[in-house]
Amino acid sequence: MTALLTGCTSTVVGSAQPGAVPPPSTKASVAREVSAKAALEESERVASLPESAALMAKLRAADLCLALDPEPMKKYGSKQTTVQGPGLVGCKILSGDVGPTGPIHRFEISTRIYTEIDRLSNRDVEEQAGGYKVFRSERQLTDSGCTYRLPIAESGYAFVIEGYKSSGQQGQKNTWPEACADAKAYTGAIAAKLLAFPARTTPPTGTSLLGKDPCAAQQQVVAEFPGWTVDRVERATPYACHVVLTKAGDPYSYDLGLDFHLNVEQEVTADNPAVTIAGLRGIRLNKSFMPGLPEYCTLSLTYKPSEPKGTKTGHLIGVDLRPKQVKQGGTPPQSLSPCTAVDKIAATVVQSAG
Repeated sequence: MTALLTGCTSTVVGSAQPGAVPPPSTKASVAREVSAKAALEESERVASLPESAALMAKLRAADLCLALDPEPMKKYGSKQTTVQGPGLVGCKILSGDVGPTGPIHRFEISTRIYTEIDRLSNRDVEEQAGGYKVFRSERQLTDSGCTYRLPIAESGYAFVIEGYKSSGQQGQKNTWPEACADAKAYTGAIAAKLLAFPARTTPPTGTSLLGKDPCAAQQQVVAEFPGWTVDRVERATPYACHVVLTKAGDPYSYDLGLDFHLNVEQEVTADNPAVTIAGLRGIRLNKSFMPGLPEYCTLSLTYKPSEPKGTKTGHLIGVDLRPKQVKQGGTPPQSLSPCTAVDKIAATVVQSAG
C-alpha cells in the first residue's frame, strides 16, 4: 500500500541570523535532504518507465524459488526448506538441524528498485560474487545478518539477497560473524540463475494471485475518474502499481495504489470496519492519523485466507486512494469521495483477478 499522507508541509533545515553560527549539523542535514529527494525522484522515474512494466511482467512469470540452491545451505544443518516470500515474487530458503531451539539460517530473495543514487547515498560497497558485480550494504542493521544487491542489468532494479540467523530458543542472542562472507558466497552461487529469470514450471493450485497483475484492469479503473488524466503509472514491484491522477483546476492530485500481497488478514476494529466487496471480505481504513488532513480510503480484501491461520500466507488485494494537495493553504473540499471510488475500483480489480 502507499505511504500514509503526512500533510503538506515544508521543512526549513536551518537559517543563521547575521553574526550567528549555524548548527554543525546543518550542512549534513541539507546533504541528506537533497540526497533523499534525488533518490525519490529517480525511483519514481524508473518505476514509470515502460521497460519497468515489462520487467515486472517478466518477474511475475518467473519462479525465484527455482534459483535457490540447497547445497551450500547444508553447512548450517541437515534440513533445508524453501518457502514463498517475502511477497508473491520472493522466495526464501531455510536451513537448520531438527529441533525447536536450534539455530536457523536463511536467505531471502526479493526485487526492489536500486539506482545509482541509492548506491551512493547508502554508501554501498561494490564487490564481485560469482563473476557478477554486487553491492554490499555498508550499514548492516544487525550482527546476525547481511544484505547484498545484484543489479538487473541497467534497469534500475536489483535482486536483494538478505541473510539472517535466528534461534528458536527464547532470549538467546544471535550473532553471525560470517554473515557477509556467507551472503556474498550464496549470492555468487545463485546469481546466474536469478538473472535468467527461471520460468514457473508448476502453475499455482487453487485460489491464488500468483502471476496476476493488479493493474491489469487499469483502463476500466481509470474510467471511474471522468475528467481526470493519468499523469503517470509507477511499478516499483511486480505485484503493485500506482496511478497518479490529475485534473486541471482541482486542488488535489490522487495516488491510486493497487497491490496483491501476502500477509495475515487484518482484524476488524472500531477504526477498521468490516466490508464485503465483490464477494470478498476485508476491512476499510479511512481514519486520518492527524486531524485536519483530507480524507483518504484504503481497502484490504482477503482473496485467499492464511494457511495455517495466523501466518503471512494469505493472498490479499489492496486498493488505496490518497489525495495530495496541489496548492498550500487549508484543506479545501475534495471533488472526489475516496471511499466511493475505492469501492467501485476494488470490485473491478477483484473481477479482473478472477
